[in-house]
Amino acid sequence: MAFYDSFDVAVCGGGHAGIEASLACARMGLKTILITQSIDSIGRMSCNPSIGGIAKGNIVREIDALGGEMGRLIDRSMIQFRMLNKSRGPAVQAPRSQADKIVYSSLARHVVETTENLSTLMDTVVDVLTVASDVPLPKDSSVSLESGSIPGEKRSGSSYAFATQACRSGMRQKIIGVVTERGRIIPCRAAVLTTGTFLGGRIFIGEYDAPCGRLGESGVFGLTESLSRLGFTTGRLKTGTPPRILKHTVDFSRFELQEGDKEILPFSFDDEKIERPMVPCHLVYTNEETHKIIRENINRSPLYSGKISGVGPRYCPSIEDKVMRFAERNRHQLFVEPEGLETDEIYLNGLSSSLPEEVQDAFLRTMPGFENCVVSRPGYAVEYDYVEPTQLFPSLETKRVAGLFNAGQINGTSGYEEAAGQGLVAGINAALYAREHKKLCGPICDSDSSFGSSPASSEPGKFMPKPVFNSDELKNFSEISARETEALSKKLKETQKEFGFDSFEKIPSYEPLVLGRDEAYIGVLIDDLVTLGTKEPYRMFTARAEYRLKLRHDTADRRLRKKGFDVGLISKAQFEQMNLKYQKVDEALEFLSKHPDAENPGNFNSLEWTLAQEDFKYRYYIEKQDSRVAKMHRMENARIPADFDYSKIVALSSESRAKLEKIRPLTLGQASRISGIRNSDIMLLMVYLR
Repeated sequence: MAFYDSFDVAVCGGGHAGIEASLACARMGLKTILITQSIDSIGRMSCNPSIGGIAKGNIVREIDALGGEMGRLIDRSMIQFRMLNKSRGPAVQAPRSQADKIVYSSLARHVVETTENLSTLMDTVVDVLTVASDVPLPKDSSVSLESGSIPGEKRSGSSYAFATQACRSGMRQKIIGVVTERGRIIPCRAAVLTTGTFLGGRIFIGEYDAPCGRLGESGVFGLTESLSRLGFTTGRLKTGTPPRILKHTVDFSRFELQEGDKEILPFSFDDEKIERPMVPCHLVYTNEETHKIIRENINRSPLYSGKISGVGPRYCPSIEDKVMRFAERNRHQLFVEPEGLETDEIYLNGLSSSLPEEVQDAFLRTMPGFENCVVSRPGYAVEYDYVEPTQLFPSLETKRVAGLFNAGQINGTSGYEEAAGQGLVAGINAALYAREHKKLCGPICDSDSSFGSSPASSEPGKFMPKPVFNSDELKNFSEISARETEALSKKLKETQKEFGFDSFEKIPSYEPLVLGRDEAYIGVLIDDLVTLGTKEPYRMFTARAEYRLKLRHDTADRRLRKKGFDVGLISKAQFEQMNLKYQKVDEALEFLSKHPDAENPGNFNSLEWTLAQEDFKYRYYIEKQDSRVAKMHRMENARIPADFDYSKIVALSSESRAKLEKIRPLTLGQASRISGIRNSDIMLLMVYLR
């Protein structure tokens, strides 16, 4: 008797990455389950109540062009809109909008709950079940016995004492299911992990700390240990959030007014106009008294006391960091943002802090307008686990485990837009993988009583997720996981053979969606992550994006809508409408080439004419970028075999060989972007690949 369904794709986490991943899979026709700790928290904005910004706004429009949801959600929940860098060229302009965070989350939940092929489950994933495939991991070379192709891991096994049998096999693993905290085993063809700050999450407020992924919400424990057992290298990162203030307790007349734009550009290419009430934001500044209080209490900050071990992002410093690192500055700017039309809370952008609550209260009241403010939620730091992203392919599929994809903060990133962009790509590729898995392997079984699973808290000695495990508990976890893996794999084999399939250990071949650096900011983001890892400040990709004129926010549909159409997320009507639009733009561009100083002859609407004008004005720069893109494509088309033996290139330096072994780039183009790899190394590779 079957108790629970199997699924084509299991998505773990209901944040911005999880929303896009689950919707993409379901809309592509795959039976999908979204597993989240709280249904009420789907799409919650944990930090800044805004969407967009420099490059981030471009990402949102790229998500929409591909058929994602974020653009539509912000269009229906925005309460202020601004086009950034309006006085500068189109390559650096980007939309940004304040969101009504309550409306945004409510809309996200509604879309998830009403989408065909998509189920939700309120539970927590604590284990990933895998089996060894018939595909070996790359062979060891003479210089990679210690590090291998996965950072910090040996290929022949795992340094982790409780590594799974599949991990020790030396073969690439294949996902067969996930296990939840309540003991439910869910067979699946593919899974997407989007755990956000909840993976091993711990929050810090002064001397106080607690195992939380968000204030008042429990972290996810057990899954990091499971990933370690599968052979993955994990680490710790930290981020933070500012205090929230009740707006009726502050004096807005002391702030600098920041109105939004009168002309509002929808984020979604399918929306024509926005009809929502708009509200202003404000500016305020810290002062010497603010800084004095922070300095006098800096020893009580967990960032400076040593309680936090995680590495912090370079782009989002706390107010303590800013005051201590930039001592010569007598003030720092804060952006006061409303959190919604139906809440009294306001957000202080730029005031992230983990100092004790009484210290936060004290320095807040030193700023003009905040003399009598009431704090509704304190600022805090959160430390969490991540999986080193160089262990991923550009598809966001893990190198060690076929069918397992990571997206969002589990990859060491932060930001709603970055998470959503990764979630969409991971979801599309998980769906493509699951489709081919279905063809190759046939049906998969439901979860039934033969697995012997029970709620984690009810059976004596049963694994119970907790923030810290001792060796006996880890051994217990290992034994339980091995038993569950054996039971599930046996049932899966039987089910597949019953329907005439004998492909249990085979990995399906599929053509993933991989966005190039010339196609999308999402492509730049992912390429930087899987090539450079977390040691580089990924949010600086605006400076590293080589083709910004081609990555304008207003041309995202031209670049990406066909890709969305090809995978089934963009309708034929949407695609044809886009084609008609750019047919008119091209006609206008041809007209301008003959009449450079002419006004709109009236044959084109304002959008078509503006797009043509921008293309015409920057045509020579675009042509130069096109030539660079052509050269880059030649490098990207030069594939490097996954099992290439770098030891046979004797002229390679030991350092270069070790880096190439660690990252295992898929192309010469990716190899050229690895930090420390020289042009001479690339030339040597070219010779050996011919």
